[in-house]
Amino acid sequence: MYDIIIIGGGASGAAAAITLARQNSDLHITILEKNERILKKLLTTGNGKCNITNTAVSPAVYESAFAQSVLARYDFESVQAFLSSLSLPIKADAAGRCYPLSESAANAVNAFLNALHAGGVKICTGQEVRAIRKEGGRFVVTAADIFEADAVILAIGSAAAVKGYNGLDLLHNLGWHIERPRPALCPIPSDAPFLKALQGVRVKATLCLGERSESGEVQFNADNISGICAFNLSKYVQSGDTLFLNFLPAQWGEGELLQQLKASAAVAPENAALLNFLLPRKLAAVVLKRAGLKPSASPASLSEADFAALAQLLGAFPIPVEAPTDYRRAQTVCGGLDARFVAPDTLAAKDYPGLFVCGEVLDTHAPCGGFNLHWAWASGMCAAQAANAYITGETL
Repeated sequence: MYDIIIIGGGASGAAAAITLARQNSDLHITILEKNERILKKLLTTGNGKCNITNTAVSPAVYESAFAQSVLARYDFESVQAFLSSLSLPIKADAAGRCYPLSESAANAVNAFLNALHAGGVKICTGQEVRAIRKEGGRFVVTAADIFEADAVILAIGSAAAVKGYNGLDLLHNLGWHIERPRPALCPIPSDAPFLKALQGVRVKATLCLGERSESGEVQFNADNISGICAFNLSKYVQSGDTLFLNFLPAQWGEGELLQQLKASAAVAPENAALLNFLLPRKLAAVVLKRAGLKPSASPASLSEADFAALAQLLGAFPIPVEAPTDYRRAQTVCGGLDARFVAPDTLAAKDYPGLFVCGEVLDTHAPCGGFNLHWAWASGMCAAQAANAYITGETL
């Protein structure tokens, strides 16, 4: 018998458990986690350095009806203070991305585990929850074992980078509507034949998808386009779309580019060296071929039309793309629990008193840079405060 059960041992579930234990030391709290340990996904964030939040956090960054009231209370300073209380000081880079001072995701996980232990939170692993029901005013949670509690916090995450995810089945069984989830913050698939020749090539570029654009480092892979700017656009991609890459420095116009192309043609021994001032050699070869130019030919034979064709491609190189479908490569998802079923100020389920929802399962998402982890901490803290008020009969 517990006061509160938290289903899911990811970032939001851990934040909720620690917040509850600190607010009310009399509570009996348990985390139910289907894996052999909790916080597995946190270990991979920020390429192992743990991009834990961002100084630029604001409700405007998030595409979500939940974000407004939650982030008004759990802003950057609030989350920074929470992390500091775990002996997890953070530092920010020039873009506002925040990491633990140690730049170690493993150290961050250990800080959370220490706080959970200090708070007396019981962690039950190997417990894949299959059903939740309410009997006699208490929740009965069916997993490998049967658990009962006065309140439940659903912190069940999403299918992103999770093998065998079944969390949405719980929501469907509660009669809730789910906005169709799809992978987000992931590579953009493409079957363009030239990608195999560009495997591993990196270049600075602006990616354009319709009226949307993102700038940064792009990495070409055999079957996709990757990099932070590609990740941020991935959720908008539909199958059959064309992604355009602009390789030009932001300050260059058509005149500057044509001038540089002609200056390069005057000294380049062959077309293969024509674009050395801008592109890696492998990528330059692909662009030249797309423009109908032989890499081994002499630049002296280039016409005004050739220069114009090259300039057009360098400013808008087309790549056919497909909608992402591989959740294993995704950092998060678009879609999730519809906002109509949850009170935005408390994250309480409207039809199930004592049931609260937090984290990635809610239909909220943001760009790369620590924003999605910030949501996990903020929403976990919010749900915990509301759950404690429910148990104690306090008014928020």
